Amino acid sequence: MAPLRLPINRYVLTAEEEATSEYLTYRVEQACMRGFGFRYLPHLSTDYISRAVAVRREYESRRYGISDRAIAAERGYHLSPASAGGQKPQNINTLSTAERVALSGRTADGSGSAPSVRGRPVPSGGCAGKAARTVQGDSASDEARHGHDLVVRLRHELFLESRTDPRVTAVDREWSACMSGKGFRYRDPDAAIGDSRWNLQSDAPSRGEIAVAKADIACKRRTNLLGVNFAVEAEYQNAAVSDHAEELSTLLEHRNTESGRLPRLMAQYGTPPA
Repeated sequence: MAPLRLPINRYVLTAEEEATSEYLTYRVEQACMRGFGFRYLPHLSTDYISRAVAVRREYESRRYGISDRAIAAERGYHLSPASAGGQKPQNINTLSTAERVALSGRTADGSGSAPSVRGRPVPSGGCAGKAARTVQGDSASDEARHGHDLVVRLRHELFLESRTDPRVTAVDREWSACMSGKGFRYRDPDAAIGDSRWNLQSDAPSRGEIAVAKADIACKRRTNLLGVNFAVEAEYQNAAVSDHAEELSTLLEHRNTESGRLPRLMAQYGTPPA
């Protein structure tokens, strides 16, 4: 699944770009907060980007169930340890009142905009607002958010719709018959992942889980289940792209502008402060 990219994905940042955008947003917040004398996000490092990309890629690789034979043989249906993510941003509830005001730009009681903290003027929307404008620019506008929300909705709705397409349900039956021939009875790949015998929160998979996962992959390859699912969903998405051409074209402009801004911002903000 790794090299496959659904049609609607071209209208949003790639996994690498999205992770870089998030990292830079935290960096700008951090720099802004330092201006007020606050030590914010002390553990943030460029490792954030590679970890975030790995998580996104792993989840995307499982859009139609597990898809990698080597990973199935090693981990069964278990996610990799990296999927838990890395160092999380600081919880706003752990910040002091002054830090929360500087970050959000709101007064302590939330009733209005805060004019200053420690004698320094607070930017509109606080350090969080400044970071969003710096990194996302027009991509943070209402117009861009509407387009992004549209993409999120279409990705979800069209995925569910494609799952009921006769071509998908037919290949699910073929996969199920293949699995039955190997001694495993499951309606579809989701049922195999969801088998109550698997403790997916444990550190390692059982031998039974690995056996089923390996059979799952073998039957996907035999029936071309992954290819059929991708082709059907791509067909649905192409139709939706045509129906929403104007909105998506505007979103693509915002996406390309934000993408083009990232290298300059990495040069300016990417290095951790001394």
